Amino acid sequence: MTHSLHSLKTIPAARLPRIAEIHLGDAGLLSKLGYPFVLRYFENAIQDERAFGFYAQDDETGEIMGFSLASPEPSALTAKLAEDKAWFIRNIFKVIFTRPLAFLQVIISSVTIRGQMYEPNTIECVYFTVNPKFRGRGLGRSLQRALMDEGRKRGYKKIYASVETWNIASLKATQANGFRIIKTFREGFYHRHRLESEL
Repeated sequence: MTHSLHSLKTIPAARLPRIAEIHLGDAGLLSKLGYPFVLRYFENAIQDERAFGFYAQDDETGEIMGFSLASPEPSALTAKLAEDKAWFIRNIFKVIFTRPLAFLQVIISSVTIRGQMYEPNTIECVYFTVNPKFRGRGLGRSLQRALMDEGRKRGYKKIYASVETWNIASLKATQANGFRIIKTFREGFYHRHRLESEL
């Protein structure tokens, strides 16, 4: 089975919901907020001039297999979720009443993100997620490597990533791409490794 990588910026609008659906399989905070937040996040990401990413597509079937996303300022991407105040208030109230622990984690993560200092000329590997049926083939590693190559072309010098300590597959893929763990930290309900790599 062969696949090709395409810029996330070029994904047809009708296919963006598939990216959101694949992302919902991720165990991170954005997924816990629910589909409306995930879809809005990726709609914002593809419009953000500084964010960039890739999606993998099966050459035979056209099925989206996974995606990756990077940004020099991930907190700005998250902040865009609140730009449409009416939409945000309506959807965050649903989270408060249906998933209060996710809302608590939003508050904790907001403080933690502000505490992470981003150096000039660096990017963050925000996400690289693979559809479960395509895992175990090195696709996550390829998607992350594409971010690194594009980051280098754009003049960035270093890339960071945070990976859950339990997510051995993502950790191995990230380390195989040359990242090294620089610290392990607690972020509310999450226990994460912080990694970096030169570009």
